[in-house]
Amino acid sequence: MALPPPFASNADAGLVPSGTLQAELTDRLGKSKFAGFFPHMGIALVDLTAVPENADPAGSVAVGFAANAKLESELAVGSLSKIAILFAAFRLRERTVLGAGGVGATAKNVDDVIQQIEADWKPIVSRKISKAPNDFPNLKNAFEFAAASPWKPQMRGSTKGWGDLAPFHESSRATISSLAFFDRLRLAIRFSDNFSSGSCVRDIGFQFMNGALQEAGFADNKHNGVLWLGGDFGFASTPPIMKAPPWDSTRDATWVRANAKGIASYLTLVWANKLVDQPSSREMRDILSERGVGFSTFMRLATPGVVRAWSKVGILPGVFSEGVILEVNAEGKLLRYAAIGLGATRTQTLSELARIFLACIKAVH
Repeated sequence: MALPPPFASNADAGLVPSGTLQAELTDRLGKSKFAGFFPHMGIALVDLTAVPENADPAGSVAVGFAANAKLESELAVGSLSKIAILFAAFRLRERTVLGAGGVGATAKNVDDVIQQIEADWKPIVSRKISKAPNDFPNLKNAFEFAAASPWKPQMRGSTKGWGDLAPFHESSRATISSLAFFDRLRLAIRFSDNFSSGSCVRDIGFQFMNGALQEAGFADNKHNGVLWLGGDFGFASTPPIMKAPPWDSTRDATWVRANAKGIASYLTLVWANKLVDQPSSREMRDILSERGVGFSTFMRLATPGVVRAWSKVGILPGVFSEGVILEVNAEGKLLRYAAIGLGATRTQTLSELARIFLACIKAVH
């Protein structure tokens, strides 16, 4: 019995170059006192003001954006690449719901459901990417299944609030491993916790995570740009990691990478309720929401009038990358945009970029 496939394609983000916004961005970048720093960065700005929070995911999306010349250049983005884990977790849940439903009454119990899904999917998933390890998701670690057909799975979670999670940040492997999957996922994103991130990667699997990104259009610039994660942040030192993507065989190629187009597409899709599906997009936004715990972005902190923000940061030695959706009250008008700055060598550059982005959005509204 063939089950629904383990992978699914994703909508194109619908980024459309905006001449007016581009002219504003190019002019302001060139006139900035930090003008010499910007050409080395990946920079993108997406105007989401006209896209409502309850957008119908079935509708078409066409949003104006502007960028610098490095829109499609792949850069090492550190922990910003952890948003790959967030997407893959919700994609895996969506596919596993369908897979379990496909198994249906042919299964005797939950273990049987998992065995049937793995038997059907593993030949496809374990070799989706032409690199080792040829792994497969640990469905039992990630999900709790209902007791009877259609066995609907939910992420293993707990009743821990955000404040309750804070003390677990930077805990030992053993402590992190004792937490339920959904708690580890929230720690991985909002707190950027490395062991939580790595444990989620191991439960989801490198093959599924990067295979799901590939199917969603994040493996080439023809669709949604590039987003790739090939490591587990030191969580399991013995088993192999996937490292750099197959299209880059250069020495010391990075395994935490993206380009500005990839981050812009990701944030646009998650806002438009098109990243996996509407319920998943809403839950992902909730995890990305800045709420007084974990990390905030320099661009958010440097932007006056912020009402809400959804963000992820990435920090490598001497290099800072950020992706953030900002809602800003500008003289009584609510503006919304995705701001992306990758590869900044100074935090002041990101703060200046935040001011430039707001000025550009205000100028076109």
